[in-house]
Amino acid sequence: MNNNIHLSLDEAREELKKRWENVELRHAIEAELGENFMPQFADCQLGISFRQVCSPDNGFMFFYQCSKYINVKPTILEYHDDMFVHFNEEKKGLGRLRVTLENGEKSTVDIMNFHENEKKPLGECVLKSGEKLVDFHHNLFEVTKYKPDFIENSAWFHKIGHASEYYYYLLLHFVAHGVLFETLDEGDEKELGFSDNIMAPAILKIKEKYGINPMITKSYPTNQNDVEDFYWWSYPQETNDFIVDYAKNEGLLFKKI
Repeated sequence: MNNNIHLSLDEAREELKKRWENVELRHAIEAELGENFMPQFADCQLGISFRQVCSPDNGFMFFYQCSKYINVKPTILEYHDDMFVHFNEEKKGLGRLRVTLENGEKSTVDIMNFHENEKKPLGECVLKSGEKLVDFHHNLFEVTKYKPDFIENSAWFHKIGHASEYYYYLLLHFVAHGVLFETLDEGDEKELGFSDNIMAPAILKIKEKYGINPMITKSYPTNQNDVEDFYWWSYPQETNDFIVDYAKNEGLLFKKI
């Protein structure tokens, strides 16, 4: 993936303003999308974080503040029908939370049984307590007091098909209507394969047709060390303390990192 695909926050703010005011471009995008155009994009400029299930971790907080900086409405695009597989680190991270204990010890705590939930839709996964996985993470937003908009987009994804097809239509929304927060140029081999094999062809197709790339800015800084990586997965203090208390009340075990 070409590293130049990402815009800085200042570039994204100025570019989106210019493209949004280009009514002809917006109408062309909406016409191509047709029934695949998400109506939430019609009336205001959106900042999108695409997470199958969103949790208000520090990565989310960064996205939220960046969205405010570039004057877009922070919005979470979710996919609850996506399958839970424990070898996917992002999905596993929904059930293995990073926390800091009262003594400063960095730990993980498993709030779900991975084997019992393997290959279930995320929307059907349950925690050891019996609570739904989605409900648990969404309820954490009540602790943070941050109120993004949510788009549960499973029906849209199903209608279009495989990721190799729907990412083109998804990325069309970021030509003139919003900014996608996504880091595409680093990660493990599988993530790089996704960037090169799924995202890059869709971006190239858009560039060839419209002469511009979709607007994408990094969802987190690159070249993170282990300490910084823990930070993005963990939570602000009040939410961290809530999770620690929850785990203790449920009799869950903490594992030191």
